[in-house]
Amino acid sequence: MMSNDEYKSVQHRVLANPVEGARVSIAVFFNPSNREGLFGPFPELISTTKPAVYRQFKYEDYMRRFFTKELDGKTLTNFYKIDNTKA
Repeated sequence: MMSNDEYKSVQHRVLANPVEGARVSIAVFFNPSNREGLFGPFPELISTTKPAVYRQFKYEDYMRRFFTKELDGKTLTNFYKIDNTKA
C-alpha cells in the first residue's frame, strides 16, 4: 500500500501438515516508531498521472482490522483501496 502498487509482493505458499491441525502464518513488516500519524502511499509515488491507489489510514485502525477481521468482506489491502474509476 505504501508503494502505491509500484512494488508487488511475491506470491508464496505454505504447506501444512494436515494431521497436526490448522496452521496460521502472519508476517507484519510495518512497525512505525510514530503510531499516531496517518500512513498511506508515499507522496513521491503519487502524481496526476499516477493518483493514490490506497487511502490513508491510522496504524491503530490497520492493526485492529488485521486482528479482528473487520473488513466488510474485503481483504485488508482491498479495504483501503480507492476506487479511481468513478468520475
